[in-house]
Amino acid sequence: MCRAQNEIATRQTVTENAPIDYDHLNLYVGGDVALTREVFGLFSHQVDMWGRGLTADADDEVWSSVTHSIKGSAKAVGASHLADLCERAESLIGDGRRLGARQVAVQNIEHTISLVQAEIARWEHRQSLADLRNS
Repeated sequence: MCRAQNEIATRQTVTENAPIDYDHLNLYVGGDVALTREVFGLFSHQVDMWGRGLTADADDEVWSSVTHSIKGSAKAVGASHLADLCERAESLIGDGRRLGARQVAVQNIEHTISLVQAEIARWEHRQSLADLRNS
């Protein structure tokens, strides 16, 4: 498949609520399907690893590390809404630490991670179909 076809296969109509901004992602992967797969795999690994520490009662250092790390992974795949949620959650430390606010943040972040992962699964399915058509 040529590069232009890869970009078309990777692109999707972007709406304000889209879990992944493919235009942003393509700035870094250039429509390369293999690289996109790798970036998505890294994201999934990172949220799985860091997500275990995403608990409302975590100490400030853990909370800050977890939310910051998930934010970075989200930015890498163009999941800007998830990154924004994590950025806001990062401030829930020290004097700003409120258990109720953290509980809401955890729910929102976990829900948004699931939306991003579902979008990644849809993308992978579309790519599998495209691979079958082109073989």
